[in-house]
Amino acid sequence: MEDCHYFCTLNAHSDKINVAQHQLEHQLQHTINVMYTLSFYSHILHSHIARALLVVAWAALTLTSCVSSSSDDYYASSDCAITAMTIGTLKRTVHSTTTDGRDTTYSVSVAGSAFPMFIDQLRLEIYNPDSLPQNTNVSKVVLSSVTSDGTVFYRTASGTDTLLTTTDSIDFTQPRIFTCLSSDGTQTKIYKVSVNVHKTYSEDFTWITEADDPATFAGVTSQKAFVLNNSLMVFALKDGSPTLLTAATDSPSDWTATPITGLVAMTPEDVVLFNGSFYCADSGNLMISEDGIQWSMVNDHLSIDRMLATGRETIYALSGNDIYCSTDGTDWTLDTSESDMPALPEQNRPSVWSPMSFNDNFSYILIGGTSNDTPCIWRKVVDVNGNDTEPWSLFPQGENGLNIYPALPQSAMVAYDSKILYVGLEGDTLSNFYLSSDGGRNWLEQTTTGNHPANIEAQSFSMTADDDNFVWLITAPSGKVLRGRLNRLGYADNQKIYLKGVRNKE
Repeated sequence: MEDCHYFCTLNAHSDKINVAQHQLEHQLQHTINVMYTLSFYSHILHSHIARALLVVAWAALTLTSCVSSSSDDYYASSDCAITAMTIGTLKRTVHSTTTDGRDTTYSVSVAGSAFPMFIDQLRLEIYNPDSLPQNTNVSKVVLSSVTSDGTVFYRTASGTDTLLTTTDSIDFTQPRIFTCLSSDGTQTKIYKVSVNVHKTYSEDFTWITEADDPATFAGVTSQKAFVLNNSLMVFALKDGSPTLLTAATDSPSDWTATPITGLVAMTPEDVVLFNGSFYCADSGNLMISEDGIQWSMVNDHLSIDRMLATGRETIYALSGNDIYCSTDGTDWTLDTSESDMPALPEQNRPSVWSPMSFNDNFSYILIGGTSNDTPCIWRKVVDVNGNDTEPWSLFPQGENGLNIYPALPQSAMVAYDSKILYVGLEGDTLSNFYLSSDGGRNWLEQTTTGNHPANIEAQSFSMTADDDNFVWLITAPSGKVLRGRLNRLGYADNQKIYLKGVRNKE
């Protein structure tokens, strides 16, 4: 019995020895494979990467030898990919002006995590589609986290490849090369990593002078502009006669002047665009035109003194002291107004409508002007469902007499970037822009030179905006045509799909 126990114990130890020998042979073969692979890649990569990988490989082998034996052998994966990357906190220099007019700068922090890095595994590119603000310092970028299948190295500005850690400060003023190697050393992926920074300030406008055409715009004393079907359409009194000035938006230096027929006493300010047709009040008659040139009477059921505004689904006009509205331009009904609302001004009453920011079912319409020489805004809130539509009322302006509606002569306003943009004439020069971000209560003058074209002389002008977020300014008598856009609204919508790709098979 004791001999049997002895031989059983001996056999058990022999089995363990065989298992250990098998594992040792497997590790030895794996070591040979890794060393062979490293010697192969040393011809491709810089020698210090190979040396670093030797350290990684030997560390992995040493760790394996310390693991207790089991039925699961050590496995080194051939998977190879950078799967996530996050930028840490950065510094940005901001240029400003002191109250006494001196230029100054100060530094602010930028949360890099707010600008996600997207990974294109097909093109092997990593970048932030939403560029960092202008003047962000990317010469010392710390990546707060990097996730990968494999070991990651990056190439420094001096051309040295270095094992990546999340404490490294990396110069991203130029794209950097990142290399990911699988843990078994058989696969590699080389990525181009870019940290994008805007070259221009996102909240500035960039302006281009598209035309100087004094021959066409000579004699224009008043005007109002629209964009329809990729055409600029300016209704003008030119040498006292109603005239339509037109140019394509893609060739705004080529203008055509055409006499308007069917209108007796057109005032450009009275022309409105609604549902693809133009409407105008002319000597008490409501007139309509499809092309802006040929005009005809809508009906004679209602005497219309002035066109006031358009909304999302409604057009508004003034008859006597009453405001009427229509959803089709033909049938008109009396609209509601607050009983104490002062009368609307006879002229210089720009209007605009815009959706409410909190709920797209609501919109508001503004009409600017003066009452008893006091700047005023008339406003109406419309609910498309008809439940909470408000009457016309006088909208309170500013606080403590600050930031009130400017009420400049020959002024214009457009809905732009979920705000209201306003400009007028100050003498013979275009004013600064004014911006209302709260639906017409406060009007803030934009004083930085990047927000408006400077020193533009004009005796009359018009302003409109198109579907590509361009603002058009057309002046007379110089015929200067300017096109500008808020830089942020012109940024490209880059690829933002994360593509992890297909993993390498074992």
